[in-house]
Amino acid sequence: MKRVFAFSVVLALIFAVLGAHVSAAQTVPVDIWVDIKNGGTAVIITEVNSPLPDRSSMTLDDGQSEAFHIDFSEKGTYSYTIRIEPDDREINFDDTVYRVKIFVTEENGRLYTSIVIYNQKTGGKFSPQGYDEPCTVTFVNDLSPITPDETTAPTQSGESETTSETVTATEQDPGSAKNDPNDVEKNASKGSDVKSRPQTGDDSRLDFFLLLAIIASAGLFMLSVFYYRSVVKETQKG
Repeated sequence: MKRVFAFSVVLALIFAVLGAHVSAAQTVPVDIWVDIKNGGTAVIITEVNSPLPDRSSMTLDDGQSEAFHIDFSEKGTYSYTIRIEPDDREINFDDTVYRVKIFVTEENGRLYTSIVIYNQKTGGKFSPQGYDEPCTVTFVNDLSPITPDETTAPTQSGESETTSETVTATEQDPGSAKNDPNDVEKNASKGSDVKSRPQTGDDSRLDFFLLLAIIASAGLFMLSVFYYRSVVKETQKG
């Protein structure tokens, strides 16, 4: 009875270690950085069936930058909306709305991400521009006080005053030409080779899980041999 119990414990340990190892290897993190000139509060809205970020809003001071962190464990296309939430200050808040689409693909057991940011105010798309550049959206709040003559309607200018929204999406050399956002979206949805560097966690952590699995397997093998010899001895005595 004791041998059966020990066998069950070792077997459960093996499955737990292997399960943790697979889970760690199949998770890819994405950070969406936010900059708000003159400070303010940014909110992120998660669409249905998309993983939740680590928080739903953040309040930043002028010059401060923080990120919405999201972990993905399955391939698919996920969407988020980021905008400014006006506070009680009597200033002109940036009414730009960004829609972030994250494409998660799988290749050889690894997850890859590519990102496209849409500026819904101007209709523009932002494509990947570098291998090591962060995914960033920028808002500009105008400290000029609101006067009765001013309206809160969006401006009709042809270009947004926000600048340099960049995303990390493809494995390309820094300084290379900007990819067409339409190509990024098409290739990502088809699971082609447009992908970012795989974010599969710390390699040392994976090696640790693998070592535990090997040790547990060796223990199971030794226990099986011991159990088999015990059964043979009892059979011979009988």
